[in-house]
Amino acid sequence: MPEAQSLRGQVEQMLPGGEALVRTDAGVMLVPDAVPGDVLELASTGRRRGAERGRIVRLLEPSALRVEAPCAAAAECGGCAMQCVDVQAQPGIKSAWVHKAFVGFLNEDSQWLPVTDAPCFGMRRRARWHRGQDAQGSFLGFHSRSSHQVVRATKCPAVHPDMDALRLKIETLMPPCIESVRMIRLHDGMHVVFEAEEGAKVPEIEVFSDCLAGMHGGLTIQPWLRAGVVLRPLIKPVQVLHDRLPAGEGWVELAVGPEDFVQGHAAGNEAILRQIQAWAGKPRRIADLFCGIGNLSLPLAATCGATVQGADVAESSIRAAQHNAAALGVQAEFETLNLFDGVRAEHYAGADVLLLDPPRKGARAICRAMGKLLPERIIMVNCDIAAGARDADILAGQGYRLHALRALDIFPFSGHVEAMTCWLR
Repeated sequence: MPEAQSLRGQVEQMLPGGEALVRTDAGVMLVPDAVPGDVLELASTGRRRGAERGRIVRLLEPSALRVEAPCAAAAECGGCAMQCVDVQAQPGIKSAWVHKAFVGFLNEDSQWLPVTDAPCFGMRRRARWHRGQDAQGSFLGFHSRSSHQVVRATKCPAVHPDMDALRLKIETLMPPCIESVRMIRLHDGMHVVFEAEEGAKVPEIEVFSDCLAGMHGGLTIQPWLRAGVVLRPLIKPVQVLHDRLPAGEGWVELAVGPEDFVQGHAAGNEAILRQIQAWAGKPRRIADLFCGIGNLSLPLAATCGATVQGADVAESSIRAAQHNAAALGVQAEFETLNLFDGVRAEHYAGADVLLLDPPRKGARAICRAMGKLLPERIIMVNCDIAAGARDADILAGQGYRLHALRALDIFPFSGHVEAMTCWLR
């Protein structure tokens, strides 16, 4: 389709990821920043990843669901694909994505739990900003959509206000060797990781990091430097920071390091944990694969006295999981293991509950081993619903039935949705 050709089209639906499917006389096209119901004048931007793509030239008839994006940088920044969609419509759109992905596994007895709450700003607690340069000087920002260009924003409404305020202070002071900054805001403080090339001038960064202590009042900040592959603390003694998680009617705290995975939305993580605890009942033995720091299994085990056996590829997370289990008095064994290569079935077989929280590519090797693992119940959390549906097909083929399906919006205003499934033998 030629670049110069102008087309008229109507948006039929929004797809996972946040692009819209637009039907034109020349066929269908994927377009960003479009809203279901919009009538648009479009220009093609070429074919990419197997689909024709385009951009909006002119908004001919706005949808009733279209609103003005609250963030001034929304049109350029690649972080929030759905800011131009009415917040009351977003739960239904994201729920439909999950339902469509798993509808083939639902039966008349399956429980279906759609997204219920409209999204709100200021909740994202994990972010990575990149160094940019413009006429005003250096700054920290997110990449533009499908680009390595960094977008300047005077305010990011998506992230926690503490993080955004610290970002703006850091960007005026940071040494030129810093290429990017990662932040993780936890219950009792914030990890701040400065990322630089190997051989960066460490003394220069250490002097800069000393300024952080006074930047945020009473909030504990633990700064780190990653130069190449080496991670080191910039302030000692190292402050151990924690995530506060629901455990039955109470709460527990788990130590989280600067490299450990945490969900990007604290309230979303709480919803995941409460759902797991409701679905799991009172197991005696829990298997936790892709366990991380024990985020899913340890709060559950703390409520019912269960034992835990877990595995993850990240050595630092396994050390954190072992520390957290000991701190909670939970009997647990964790091992470092690449779960994409499979698992020793005899070590994890026969669990009352098997928890799966794989990365985007899913857990195909583990799901194929369910005929040997034979857990009574499987609870799976998927950050990629297409991969989750592929894994679901494997589970169904091994005799598991879908007991419950839930959609969760834990990255508000983005094109991301989370799926939770509970499977029974």
